[in-house]
Amino acid sequence: MFALADRIVADLTATESVMMKADDEKAHGQLRTDVFRVLEDESKLEESIDQEVRRALSTYSRPAPEGSAEWELLYQKTRDEVYRRRFRL
Repeated sequence: MFALADRIVADLTATESVMMKADDEKAHGQLRTDVFRVLEDESKLEESIDQEVRRALSTYSRPAPEGSAEWELLYQKTRDEVYRRRFRL
């Protein structure tokens, strides 16, 4: 994730429409830290959603084998439901 945060910061600072108030190493470091924190939070959110979906799928009376087309379909459907429930979409 550090490399991804570095790449995002580099792309942001190279974009003409993005202006930084301070163009020093400290500002870049703070931006990198903030981007990393957001990536980390998103990763944790995705992990908790994945765990909730897998927990729900494991309660089915006839669980589909993980990785099968049926399991993938059920996983995606359940994941969409979890997203809608959590984010009121």
